[in-house]
Amino acid sequence: MHCNYCQKPIVRNLKVKEILFPWTLPISELCDDCRKSFVPLKKAGSCPGCMRQAASFCLDCQAWQRQYPDYEFAHEALFAYEDSFAQWLAMYKFTGDYRLRWTFAQEVRQALKKYPGFILCPIPLAKERWQERGFNQTTGFLQAAGSSYQELLHRTKQDLPQSKKTREERLRLAQPYRLAVSPEKIYGKKILLVDDVYTTGRTLFHAARILLTAHPAQIRTFSLAR
Repeated sequence: MHCNYCQKPIVRNLKVKEILFPWTLPISELCDDCRKSFVPLKKAGSCPGCMRQAASFCLDCQAWQRQYPDYEFAHEALFAYEDSFAQWLAMYKFTGDYRLRWTFAQEVRQALKKYPGFILCPIPLAKERWQERGFNQTTGFLQAAGSSYQELLHRTKQDLPQSKKTREERLRLAQPYRLAVSPEKIYGKKILLVDDVYTTGRTLFHAARILLTAHPAQIRTFSLAR
């Protein structure tokens, strides 16, 4: 097997389960060097609202709480958005290296076990962006993790990529989403909104606001990085 990211051969001892049941072998995994290059986030010592390093709710989440007083803040991210992750994301999302959807499949699969009964809702792309890129990076890594999802939202507006906007421009983003299903499919359900990266939170809060109009029982948010 080769590392999904750097393509170096991976040599390791097989687990007893993998020897007896070879179909349980992971389709893809990272070598130790690549795995160590990504910085995992821990909930201890981080903002309970967005997982930024903070002793309590960070200033951003306090501002969002004033804007969304009835929203329950609970975001989970797996990795810190630093140089190594940014380089990986550029290869996956912007260069279009679709094989990289497998990079964090094991970590995503394990993390999503904490959300039983939740409908996974990926953040959608506008039609123009999908045609340009050829895939939705979020549904890509969910598929690689073997996670089922439902596309509850539709993006109505094409805009510049978030990576090309300043923080202020991201925060001023107008509402780009509408429901893609009837409200009855959301009413009383638990929803986990999934995106690739949490930056300002503007994208996820826009999406959550639309879902809230259909009165779900609960909304949580999840991303690969923060």
